[in-house]
Amino acid sequence: MARTPRSAAEKLAMRKKKSRALLLFNIIAFSVVVIGAVLLCIFVFFKVGNVTFTSDAGYDEADIRRVCGINEGDNLVLLETESREKALEHRFPYIESAKIVKHIPSTIEIEITPAETAFSVACDAGYLYVSASGKVLEIASQPCEGTTVVLGANPTNTKPSETITFGDDSVKEVYNAIAEQMTKNETQNVTEINMTNPYDLTLTYDNRITFRFGNMNGMSYKMAFGLEMLRQMETSGEITEETVGSIDLSVVPEKNKAFYEEDRAAASATPAPGDAAGRTDGSDSTVNGDGENGDTANPTGDTDGITDPAADDSGDNTGDSGDNTDDSGDNTDDSGDNTGDAENV
Repeated sequence: MARTPRSAAEKLAMRKKKSRALLLFNIIAFSVVVIGAVLLCIFVFFKVGNVTFTSDAGYDEADIRRVCGINEGDNLVLLETESREKALEHRFPYIESAKIVKHIPSTIEIEITPAETAFSVACDAGYLYVSASGKVLEIASQPCEGTTVVLGANPTNTKPSETITFGDDSVKEVYNAIAEQMTKNETQNVTEINMTNPYDLTLTYDNRITFRFGNMNGMSYKMAFGLEMLRQMETSGEITEETVGSIDLSVVPEKNKAFYEEDRAAASATPAPGDAAGRTDGSDSTVNGDGENGDTANPTGDTDGITDPAADDSGDNTGDSGDNTDDSGDNTDDSGDNTGDAENV
């Protein structure tokens, strides 16, 4: 049977079909070559050849490499890093954070941030050395020099490399609020935090200025308020490096005010120049009948600012007159001060 000749249209369709098949074949072949080249680079060329450290936090580099399990010849691209970072932070208490960075073609960089002791928290076994982030670093018999000693917190978790915990949630909130404000304001020289009495929490700054918080309510705001008040008074010169006193922050959440009182015993031990009686200027104050001190400050923006004791309520002035009556020698020497007190009364 004779074969029927194909028409021109049929021939054109066949050619197009062959062209498409050839194009598809070329695309597949090219993809295979590219994938092969990538796999070749991954498994042959990109291998760990060098491991560097930004810091060792006091630990031996060989120990760090052993814990994170990175060896020369490991595949650089496929190397998992997150679990290794966590292993370093858990195994070595004084590593605050670790980050493993890959550098093509063959370098691993281990970025280590050393942990520093910020708090010495009293516990049954002695003192927990704790970083600013709350990581327990070690247990020692004495507080770490230059750190903030925390009393009355009763920590429950004392395991190094873990986060400090407390049996009382309210204690945890107070601790975290104070630590957060200290970090936020870059506050140095906080020597003690005393939480032994939950209704009379105190913080001591530089062994001479005591923050009296009262109870645990509004601790974050009280702390921020007190630090700003201290900054203002230091800037104005009302508090110097020799000043000893206390700032009452117990009513800050309700009245938006705090009250400062200078320690008269310390002031009389070091008389001010030109004042034989050892009295200070208007920055000194006494407690009035309402339990408030003469000096007030409102760092949050009240127009009161820092008020001179003579401009405070009558209870303060009555307290001043009482001081003048007790110290007749002071009144004789400073007649000008006595006249002012009598007018206030």
